[in-house]
Amino acid sequence: MRKKLLYAFLLTLALTACEKEIPVDYRQVEPLYVAEATMSQEGTKVVVSTTQNVTDNSRNGHIIDNATVVLSSKKDDYSETLKYNKNGTYTSTWKAKPGYTYDIDIEVDGKHFTSSSTMQDAPVMKSFRFVWKKMLSEKILFGDLHIEDTKDKRSYYFMHIYRNGVGYRWAVMNDDKDPNGDLQQLFQCTTERDMDKGDSDALQDGDNIKLEIRSIDKLSYDYLYSMQVMDNAGTNPIANFTGGCLGYFSAYYVIYYQCTFKRAEVEEE
Repeated sequence: MRKKLLYAFLLTLALTACEKEIPVDYRQVEPLYVAEATMSQEGTKVVVSTTQNVTDNSRNGHIIDNATVVLSSKKDDYSETLKYNKNGTYTSTWKAKPGYTYDIDIEVDGKHFTSSSTMQDAPVMKSFRFVWKKMLSEKILFGDLHIEDTKDKRSYYFMHIYRNGVGYRWAVMNDDKDPNGDLQQLFQCTTERDMDKGDSDALQDGDNIKLEIRSIDKLSYDYLYSMQVMDNAGTNPIANFTGGCLGYFSAYYVIYYQCTFKRAEVEEE
């Protein structure tokens, strides 16, 4: 069924490139549940919704407000039913601890969806800067992030750049090529030509930059990595929940870095 949803989505994208109107026989498919569940040293948040058919233009029809979301930890010998707020969001002040494994159970209309995640140690950012790199005849702006890898254990990271409060670039990486070393992530931002033209996707002087770095477990990495490559792979992300629910559950440690983009301060390599 997920393949049908993906096929319908890709078909819609393909049709937007056509100039001639073509009648399409959309087949309605049963909606699937989607959960985005996160837990960190800051607290817990779970958003539950359903997928929508391509012909469904409703804005709030996919929100699930009658789920029972239970979070538990055997190490803490504790469980808690999350409080419903609004817009399909369930929250708790329960804060994750490094090395602890957390289990989540989401029940909707008699169906149960479960997942587990283990919180990792805090990530350590060594440096972040913007840099110009010459590639053939083009100058390209990169965000250059360096992380100090956690010693003597496999490590996985999720990184997200926000521009003026809106998601701009994101990536995941692991330490398989350089365990215990310096890990580098380059975010390709824009070309010098597009910046000069004032392209809407190009960074501009005064933009507020916020960098979020999470240390995540392997299950979270596998899901997010599959999200990162899904356009090329032509498949939906791998399952993180049991029971046929889309989405993921991730217990992570998060740190932040903020700066203001100033073109005159960008280094060149």
